[in-house]
Amino acid sequence: MRTAILGATGLVGRVMLQLLESRPWADDRPLLLASARSAGTELAFRGGRLVVRDAATADLAGVRLALFSAGGAASREYGPRFAAAGAWVVDNSSAFRMDRDVPLVVPEINRELVPRLDPAAPGRGGIIANPNCSTIQIAVPLAALHAAGGLRELQVTTLQAVSGAGRPAVEELARQLPGQAGRAARLIAGELADGADPATGGVLPRRLAGNVLPQIGAPLPDGSFEEEAKVARELRKILDLPALAVSCTATRVPVWNGHSAAVRVVLERPLSLEAARRALAAAGGVAVDPSPHGYATPAEASGDGTIRVGRLRHDPDRADALLFWVVADNLLKGAALNAVQIADLLAGAPAPAR
Repeated sequence: MRTAILGATGLVGRVMLQLLESRPWADDRPLLLASARSAGTELAFRGGRLVVRDAATADLAGVRLALFSAGGAASREYGPRFAAAGAWVVDNSSAFRMDRDVPLVVPEINRELVPRLDPAAPGRGGIIANPNCSTIQIAVPLAALHAAGGLRELQVTTLQAVSGAGRPAVEELARQLPGQAGRAARLIAGELADGADPATGGVLPRRLAGNVLPQIGAPLPDGSFEEEAKVARELRKILDLPALAVSCTATRVPVWNGHSAAVRVVLERPLSLEAARRALAAAGGVAVDPSPHGYATPAEASGDGTIRVGRLRHDPDRADALLFWVVADNLLKGAALNAVQIADLLAGAPAPAR
């Protein structure tokens, strides 16, 4: 099946390409696309080198499946064009996430929304949206708890790595931490497992080194920022719970790779810790620490597609409220891996954990 990657030279695009190397259904050399300024770049694939083409002039003939991670503006320009040419697009930007006609998919939760392609019968394509990186790692454990006890209310505080703000933010933090410039350069080159949606990129609002910034995205009239609104509306759509009460505070922390979140859920029916732990452990792609004091850190989650849940406990004096800590690599399950797992479903193939 012929595939394409739009945004192939970016942090997420490079890891998408790495993940395609192990997919048998990607049996033709992927068409790698980027802006004119990145055209001509060569990227490794299965022992050879592929040349990145200019997306504006590329021939889309025969492309059946395309992975996008080039930002919202590029997705809005090229998504309909690819779909009209017969390709299914898995888009990592925010461009189509809240479109009523576009599925917003986390395969562990709503895989039934993804059609299966017939390689022998090309037809009109379509678009499937990949959720926000901070949303995905929360949504999977929430879906498991909802199935076990019903969700009534959610409060979450995210602690998001600098790479989630894109390459300019990585470079800016590197300038603030001169001794870490080499690590930042490796991250930008794709040697560390992390990535970002360029649509949310930009310089940091204040100094991040030795600091925490409770500001991600554009300011909104109600006092929140756009990232916080994204988490709320995307969770409601993914979980099919339009009335779910959600409050979110999104923060940027001086971590290179891996998002964390502190989560509080109020359930319709009280759950014992053992029942909650069983429900979470049964969810695909989730590892639950057996100890109420156990947890994973971003450094430990880096490079792994697993969502790590720890610090699972009851809110004091409330059997219907649970607290937990969740960590995941924001390139892998938060971006490239989730997108490629959607592509696995489109291709009719089993979706590996990484």
